[in-house]
Amino acid sequence: MADTASLHEDDFLLAGELSLGVLEGEELSTARRLQLSDTAFAAAVEWWDERLARMAEADLALVPSGDVLRGIHATLDRIEGEGDTAQITFEQPGRRPAGWSIGLAALGTAMAAAALVLFLSTPETITQPPLVEQPAEGPQLVAQLADENSGRRLASVIDPARGRLSVNASGLSPEAGQIAELWVIPADGVPRSLGEIPGQGSFTRDLDASEASLIAAGASLAVTFEQDEGIRHQEPSPPILLVGQLDEV
Repeated sequence: MADTASLHEDDFLLAGELSLGVLEGEELSTARRLQLSDTAFAAAVEWWDERLARMAEADLALVPSGDVLRGIHATLDRIEGEGDTAQITFEQPGRRPAGWSIGLAALGTAMAAAALVLFLSTPETITQPPLVEQPAEGPQLVAQLADENSGRRLASVIDPARGRLSVNASGLSPEAGQIAELWVIPADGVPRSLGEIPGQGSFTRDLDASEASLIAAGASLAVTFEQDEGIRHQEPSPPILLVGQLDEV
């Protein structure tokens, strides 16, 4: 059980920026590493995803109390007067007072107001299956696979130097007699099975030489449900549940 309240304010904001899709370059790589290796950070990203999705579904129809709205107006007036050095300070139940910059140049004043409203609610505790271990230093290959409609998710990190595969899965619930199977699709476009993975939780194993030779930046990972026959299957059975490209970070 990962609790976002244990996360440093700067990392909590970084999780929000990752969810909003405003990160680039080294900041984006750092955030992706944290999402795969830090359960509290990953939970914060999911918290942001959920809250921002609710806002989108409601067409931003947030109705804060009069006191909250007056506080937002006062804060934005102060930001306008102070320029880039302005900081937003607030108290959140269960957390100490925190001062942090919302990054107005990237997110805009309207998003700062919306973020302030969101943070006035206590974050929910989110269950996040932890990875077995943190990735080693050096380039990593990562893939983020998700289907928002079904709630299926898989985060994968591959350490080429150690030949180690780690996955963090949730929402993969095959029917009785089936398993979730992971596939790599290299440059030749022919899927190869990497074997069974858990439908919920984390899993780490070493890659053999033939598997490692297929896994490189630009290759893709995919997940299917297959019959539980105690073997690796020769080709995936439709439908493909999740698919995503491996990127080097």
